[in-house]
Amino acid sequence: MAEGGGYAALYQGRLYFLKAPQGSSPHSAVEALLGSQGIRAAWIWGIGGLRWARLGVFSPEEGRYYTEDVEAEPGRVLEVLSIGGNSILGPDGAYHTHLHAVVAKGPGRVYAGHLVDARVDPFLELFIVELVGDIERMGDLLSHRWAKG
Repeated sequence: MAEGGGYAALYQGRLYFLKAPQGSSPHSAVEALLGSQGIRAAWIWGIGGLRWARLGVFSPEEGRYYTEDVEAEPGRVLEVLSIGGNSILGPDGAYHTHLHAVVAKGPGRVYAGHLVDARVDPFLELFIVELVGDIERMGDLLSHRWAKG
């Protein structure tokens, strides 16, 4: 394995369908479901609509995201062509959810990147797959999410 790489042996647990309601945050909607069901780690995929989205691209050299806000035009939504990612319950007791999204503001006007924040409008249809197995190893591999720099 390359330095910093590795793997965790995981398998699929329960499968959930979540319709995140208008006005909600995708991250908060996912984390509320995970917490209510006692899920420690999950894989997330979906489609739907957003009112606005803050998308980012990471600069490893600077250790920060460069972000851009994309807002739907009046009377329209940002069509979510794809949203995907994962979430894991960290040792701090908080979920660390990492989502990426591809959204269309109009024909040929597509934006993509790390989903920093967003507001659902009118709804987001998400499939959430519980991950079970070597969650501790997965946590080791994702520890950069909660590590103090």
